[in-house]
Amino acid sequence: MTPYRFNPILPTTDDILRQQELLRSGPPLISCLMVTRGRFAQARLAVECFLRQTYPQRELVIVHDGPDSALREHLAGLNHPAIRLMELPDENAPLGALRNLAVREAAGSHVCQWDDDDLYDPLRLERQCDALIRSYASACLLHSWMIWWPREERLAISCQRLWEGSMLCEKAFLPPYPELRKGEDTPVVERLWQTRRVVLLDMPRLYLYIVHGANTFGAGHFERHWLEGRQRFSGAAFHEAMRELDGRLPWRDCVKNSY
Repeated sequence: MTPYRFNPILPTTDDILRQQELLRSGPPLISCLMVTRGRFAQARLAVECFLRQTYPQRELVIVHDGPDSALREHLAGLNHPAIRLMELPDENAPLGALRNLAVREAAGSHVCQWDDDDLYDPLRLERQCDALIRSYASACLLHSWMIWWPREERLAISCQRLWEGSMLCEKAFLPPYPELRKGEDTPVVERLWQTRRVVLLDMPRLYLYIVHGANTFGAGHFERHWLEGRQRFSGAAFHEAMRELDGRLPWRDCVKNSY
């Protein structure tokens, strides 16, 4: 069974020609866009997940909103040519505005949302970009992902929906984010779904969403996702499922950091 699903929009001739050219010319540059503020322990692991990616043509643009030298010093130590840091004054700007700034700084023809408090499988960029190009789509979203409650020792394979945080999109077709403090990515994904060809990839292993108590949404929101999950793991099944992630995701470091 194919892991792909699509919205009702068919590819145009321009879409087909553009993606065929990408297949001939090699992988496009993907700009992973991370906005962070006061989350060095989590952001460090998101950076590690970026460095583990198998996809070769990539960069990480980090917009750091607020004073914190730890991340700057960590990145200076890495001295990686594919990672760029933008440090902003401590103005507590809306998340949507910060995401738009990251998009403007992106050098790639494609952009990928790269949240600072989640973990990503090394194959994430490779599999999503392949799905996008081969489907003549303008954007790729995961149709389901994994949700992890570290403190409660629970793991779920989510329900199927448009998971906004997993978005990979051609930069030219990405709508601007509304300048909201939360929920800013939902209107962007809805607009893409209505106007461009979008492919949904059902590979939940590519993304581990972490419920750590300081998420944008509260505990009740995530409890609903637990109840709606396609598979749920607790007790011995939870520990077995987490062991299967060893070597792919630095989840044990999350536990050490007391998420």
